[in-house]
Amino acid sequence: MYIFDYYPLGLLLQFLLAVFIMKTKTLQWIVMGFFALGFVGLAIPWTFPFFVMLTPLAVVVALAMLIMGHERPTDWRFFTAMGIVFALSYVVELLKVHVFFVEDVFFFGDSFGPVLLNIPLLIGLCWVALLYICAAVAERLNTNAVVKVLAGTGLVVLFDIALELVAHKLDFWYWTWEIPIWNYVMWFISALGMLSIMKLLGVRIENKLATTMYVTLIIFLLLLHVII
Repeated sequence: MYIFDYYPLGLLLQFLLAVFIMKTKTLQWIVMGFFALGFVGLAIPWTFPFFVMLTPLAVVVALAMLIMGHERPTDWRFFTAMGIVFALSYVVELLKVHVFFVEDVFFFGDSFGPVLLNIPLLIGLCWVALLYICAAVAERLNTNAVVKVLAGTGLVVLFDIALELVAHKLDFWYWTWEIPIWNYVMWFISALGMLSIMKLLGVRIENKLATTMYVTLIIFLLLLHVII
């Protein structure tokens, strides 16, 4: 006998399942609407500066939506992994600005808000959100952990390729020369290392909203590249 055959319990479970499905679909529409609004605001010249200024708020809102779509219980391993990603990403950016490329080749703009040692404090949250999204998308693959880590890493690098097209237009960061191949190598190594740490800690992220957000972000960036 199936659990749904027990009428009161089955009715409750069916109701909760329907609410969860509605919640997921609603969040998906909210994500698409959120980025559609951002695209319109950035595409109109007289609202462009205001929407660029809202970048920190947009990052926080995107994180909040991801949290609402999170499907698995969290424990110390999850928060440890996110803390490691936050800290390591800041170190990576420090090395990028002060060691590998130095400031006359690569430097951040003002869109990300307050900085420490010329690195925006918000950059850590951006990495946390991106690694979370890519790990969640890769987790849906029916394969082993190694392939999932490599797939997630590929998604991170693909995102950066799209982001580099508009980063300077949105006052995120600037390259004074042509973007070097080493930039993408650093993204690959950084993402591979951080996603590997997440797997070694036993962190498994499930969030159906992540796929919607990733695809929407890629389309958003490509359209911005064409329009602005």
